[in-house]
Amino acid sequence: MERERAVRERVYRAFCTPRESFSTINEWNDYLELREDIAFNLVEGIDLGAMEARLKQEEGKNADIIAANQAKEVEEEAERPRESAMDTREDSPAEKAGDNLQRQKQLALLASGWSMELVRKRAVQEARDTFVIPAW
Repeated sequence: MERERAVRERVYRAFCTPRESFSTINEWNDYLELREDIAFNLVEGIDLGAMEARLKQEEGKNADIIAANQAKEVEEEAERPRESAMDTREDSPAEKAGDNLQRQKQLALLASGWSMELVRKRAVQEARDTFVIPAW
């Protein structure tokens, strides 16, 4: 499964011509079909030599776009640690609010006379009620 994902990523990275580059929807669909055929054949091991050659040809043709996309990925990757650090700081007050809400619910239940002892007694009583005593 991991191998298939890696092969597909490589193929999709090479076949990165944008939709706007095609004059008709049929040309675009043919391009996508070719991309999928190459990915499938590489994953399944069908005609590997021809598929690798076609993939290398496409990589050479789209080298500029591929390099730009890789640079964009590197920039996005550099942004992620800062975003995740910000997310953790933002989550802390929300977690505290959730804990506070849970505590408020517990206090409200205790104030209304609810307790764990009451729950235990009720469970024991229900268990006793389910016993069937045979009549001799």
